[in-house]
Amino acid sequence: MNPTDLTSLSPSLATLPALPALVAALVALFAKTTLTSVLQVLARLRAGVFPIPEDARLLRKKQADAEAPFVRRCANVWRNDTENLPLFFALAVVYVLLGASAEAARLLFGSYVLLRYAHSAVFLLGLQPWRALLYLSGMAVCWVIAWKSLLLAGLMG
Repeated sequence: MNPTDLTSLSPSLATLPALPALVAALVALFAKTTLTSVLQVLARLRAGVFPIPEDARLLRKKQADAEAPFVRRCANVWRNDTENLPLFFALAVVYVLLGASAEAARLLFGSYVLLRYAHSAVFLLGLQPWRALLYLSGMAVCWVIAWKSLLLAGLMG
């Protein structure tokens, strides 16, 4: 084997039909977290409140004691994503590697992505019970992926 020829080591798309759905979901979720970060920066600039000393110095502002409320809300969305998206990623990768169908992966991953976008929007707007309902719906999708993975692995039913 030629050491620079890695094709013999990696499975082809034909053996992982759900891989394109995973890539699309990961890129969509990365775009969402990037958007949240940009929104946070813009909110901080608009509020003119800078609790981090070097930020205040750079922008020639007095250092604040705390972030502006909407900046904190953006940070909460970001934190929520860092707590939840890795679990989805792990489940989705395992599901794809076990040979999930492209159609099932598109439906499940697409649903999760839409739910996370909606969750972020209602989180930013402070809308309950919608935030909780969307969070629980996203978790339900993850549980379906987990269950289907167990079935594909031959560990259940």
